[in-house]
Amino acid sequence: MRRFIFLSLIILSSVGCSSVPFQRTIYMPLGYVDPSLARQAFAASLPDRFQVINTIVFQYKWHSFAALGFIDANRELKTFAMSCLNPAGIKLFELSADKDSIRTNFILKELLHEGDLPSVVGEAIRRIYFDNVPSPEAKMQKDRYRVIFSEPHGVGTLKYIFAGTSSPLKLIEKRYYEKNRLLWSVFYYEYRQDRGKLYPVGIILRHYRLGYNLIVRLKEVR
Repeated sequence: MRRFIFLSLIILSSVGCSSVPFQRTIYMPLGYVDPSLARQAFAASLPDRFQVINTIVFQYKWHSFAALGFIDANRELKTFAMSCLNPAGIKLFELSADKDSIRTNFILKELLHEGDLPSVVGEAIRRIYFDNVPSPEAKMQKDRYRVIFSEPHGVGTLKYIFAGTSSPLKLIEKRYYEKNRLLWSVFYYEYRQDRGKLYPVGIILRHYRLGYNLIVRLKEVR
């Protein structure tokens, strides 16, 4: 039975992240864009609380699995709850998190033999959806096509890269460094507006140190 379930969850695949499954960001000259105003405008465009349904693909080495994720998040409090189902509708795990911890509330017993997958996914969700606006004290540099903010984050440094073709400029990438080494990046694609707020349709998290990718595609905003 366990083997049958995992054949439906885990797909041995040679597909990597070399090809991005989303429309790439178009870079336009920024001209006289004021970076501080761009930061404020982007912050105002994000929802404080949101509920979304995503498709999720988790890739590790040559293994990958697809799931449907239901997320209820509060950006201000940095809390979220998440349920994950496989394509057959079987609940894989359910977790909740605050700014300090991630709690696994349910996990399919067959997944207990596969490491702490819920915590890995939960930490990835935290990196994707929280801390997406640099503070007013962040260092800033501007080139022809991008505005880059940088500030301390934990024991490392978080960089925010803004670009785009329309107002407000949008966060297209976050990079986290420790001791000048890039540990992980989050890429954001194809923002869409729903009830006056912006949501990225495509997201890719690449964790270079741990060697996994998480690909998220927005299906619905609740």
